[in-house]
Amino acid sequence: MELISKIHDNRINAVNILFEMSIEEYYLLSTEILTKNKFQRRRVKSSSTVYSLLKEDLVVGCIIPPIVLAISDKEFKDNSNLKEERYNEYIQEKQDKLIILDGLQRTFTIRDLYKELNDSEDSSRLENLKNQKLRIEIYFGMSKTDILYRMLTLNTGQTPMSMRHQIEILYSDYLEKDLDGVLLLMESDEKSPSNPSEYKFKDIVEGFNSYLDRDYLPMDRSTVLENIKSLDKLSSESKNHKDDLFLSYLKAFDKFINILSCKSSGWIFDDNTLEAELSTSPFGKDIIGLFRKPQVMTGFGSAIGKLIDFNALGSIDDVLVLIDDINLSETEDNAIGVNNGFNNYITKLDLIRKTATKIGNDQRLFFHYLFRELFDKKGDAYLNFNRSVDEAYSMYIRKTQ
Repeated sequence: MELISKIHDNRINAVNILFEMSIEEYYLLSTEILTKNKFQRRRVKSSSTVYSLLKEDLVVGCIIPPIVLAISDKEFKDNSNLKEERYNEYIQEKQDKLIILDGLQRTFTIRDLYKELNDSEDSSRLENLKNQKLRIEIYFGMSKTDILYRMLTLNTGQTPMSMRHQIEILYSDYLEKDLDGVLLLMESDEKSPSNPSEYKFKDIVEGFNSYLDRDYLPMDRSTVLENIKSLDKLSSESKNHKDDLFLSYLKAFDKFINILSCKSSGWIFDDNTLEAELSTSPFGKDIIGLFRKPQVMTGFGSAIGKLIDFNALGSIDDVLVLIDDINLSETEDNAIGVNNGFNNYITKLDLIRKTATKIGNDQRLFFHYLFRELFDKKGDAYLNFNRSVDEAYSMYIRKTQ
């Protein structure tokens, strides 16, 4: 691997270094990237004809556009006096932090060809391929936000990255933190939440994104680059906050579910207690099933954000205190009151299902109003779960019909 040039990127305040390396060197490096980095984009379906032609071109020694990598390490300090060997060592040390910004499909094509020739008896063609040179750009000193920004600008017009994937990249550090007993599960874990305080990471980040945008709907890709600026602002806002905003959202939502579970004494759905038959299966059959869903998380996030904007809440931390005072029963018999409230909740969601044009979005709207009513001290349903359900449904009807 040979260092060719070094240029500073003023937009993201990072250094871009152009290396020249053999295909064999890149094959080994890309193996580490694709196996160790959970957030590296996976293979997407593409034209087999185009990549078959690229394989043929590689065999005869064509030059392909540079592949662009980045190392997620904002603490990196560039020094013009650093020797080339030190950069090489740094890359080896930080292999688990490397991500491919541009050239993922070219990487897969190179790897496919390498494996095909390795499995064949044509050792001379394999050796020629191994020794061919590639140009590899590597960004040093980038934050997660920088990586996302550069990835989006480099891949404009190509297969779009899902919004969930973008947010997972930005908040991946939380998978390595102590979250006070909360466990966040990646899709790559191939495991669904089964215990209290376990959540799908993608659902939590979707809910937090709704808090940032004050919008219960999923983000539109056309606004992604604008949201990068908001995330930059968030980064500086968090430094002045007594706790990390993402963690505050996570703690508040987790506490909400746990408090409701405790106050309801392990409530379980019983269809014999319903006044009318449901059109389909209930939205949930226990507390976890009722609330551990992305539609609920986005409604929770957007509602809290709006209440802060309206000065009805000082910060997201205020919710942590209010949750303790949520009233689940309006009768002397707590069990009957709890059952009535949750049955009302399930019934209203069943009515929404019958009339909704986009069920997920309509549910998100309902939950947005539910949490606004529940935590708005100026409202008639303040901290009263059953009344909040009724008010939220009434507002949903007025909004949609």
